Amino acid sequence: MKQIKITGRTMIKLAILSFSVFILIGIGIHFLGFRVAIRFSPEMTKEMGGVITRKELDEIEATYREKLQTLQRQLPLIESKISSLSKLKDQFSELATPTPTKTKPQNTDN
Repeated sequence: MKQIKITGRTMIKLAILSFSVFILIGIGIHFLGFRVAIRFSPEMTKEMGGVITRKELDEIEATYREKLQTLQRQLPLIESKISSLSKLKDQFSELATPTPTKTKPQNTDN
């Protein structure tokens, strides 16, 4: 019979060894699975890796250009709304300011 001493140091070594083995197995499975996916299912590889083709990139850029043009067409309307709101704000502030405050001269000699 052989005796094995179970100490804290032995348990730590065993844990590090098993952790390393599992990590290496996981890395191997990941890269092997990625190779198999590239070979047999390129569509799945695109989804996993975030790779897009030139055609897809052109379609995305065209969509963004259309959205930009739409926003640029809306810009004058938005600017006119902002100016009308600014005029309304000025009118309301004019109404909200008491009359004595408006006519009181500013003393700049202080």
